[in-house]
Amino acid sequence: MKPRKHVLSQLAVMKVGAHTPQWLWRPLGAVVLRWLVAKPPRHVRQWQLNYQVITGAEPGRRATRKAFSSWFENVAVSLQLGHWSPARIRKKVVIEDPEAWARLVGLSREGGLVVALPHMGSWDLVGAYAGLEQLPVTSVAEALPDGQFEYFRDLRAKLGIKIFSVKERNVFGLLRDDVDAGALVCLVADRDFSRRGLPVHWDLPTGRLEQTMPPGPALLAQQGNHPLMAAATWFDGHRKLHVVIAGPIAVGPHEQGLIEASQWLADFFVEQIRAHPLDWHMLQRFFKGVTA
Repeated sequence: MKPRKHVLSQLAVMKVGAHTPQWLWRPLGAVVLRWLVAKPPRHVRQWQLNYQVITGAEPGRRATRKAFSSWFENVAVSLQLGHWSPARIRKKVVIEDPEAWARLVGLSREGGLVVALPHMGSWDLVGAYAGLEQLPVTSVAEALPDGQFEYFRDLRAKLGIKIFSVKERNVFGLLRDDVDAGALVCLVADRDFSRRGLPVHWDLPTGRLEQTMPPGPALLAQQGNHPLMAAATWFDGHRKLHVVIAGPIAVGPHEQGLIEASQWLADFFVEQIRAHPLDWHMLQRFFKGVTA
């Protein structure tokens, strides 16, 4: 069966975007941002609601514009990263705590490590940076329609990042094999797509909210007796991507160990998202009952 025409068009747009220079896409992005703020579509309204829950304040036009400028930056980096030089990647990334990064590098080289991240900043860029440090990175990504997933997967492979589709058969087993073999397995893990994850709470200005977390990061670390760390990234405008790292922790036994580790991740995610809410790219429904 041939891919649908609109799928092929989306792939073509991705390929064009990968080669569009900054002097062109930044002004185009600014025009789109003005339209998004003036007449916000559903995804923008959902982000605004999520922001309001996280901060306790309603975002104005300026905050919304800055947030989606960060989102555009992430998209542009993801599309163009395969064509960046190592020097450009290194120049773009700022490690907030070099000692924490050294711990991450050391633990990964000692025998595999699991790192969980929220939907903040650019997880692709920090993965590429890890690849330059000779750390074999493995992750998962959405199973995009025909051609799109393969395009992203092949670009990431050039950067030293192995990507599995979330729909790949026994994807958890593949991740477990890689971390057992010494890989740095990085999983974006703030949103539980199944809504059947581990129970945690988020301490927010509006009060304590009950949430669920995907069990993957804690379970991978627990089953292989690997350390678990957390990381988050954010942009300072269009200049640099900042990276903060926490941990490591050892995941305890049984389900209680998984819940405690996931709560530790949730606390870290909340702290980082509240510190940099404009870089949290959560355009989907996240909190129960909070829907655009």
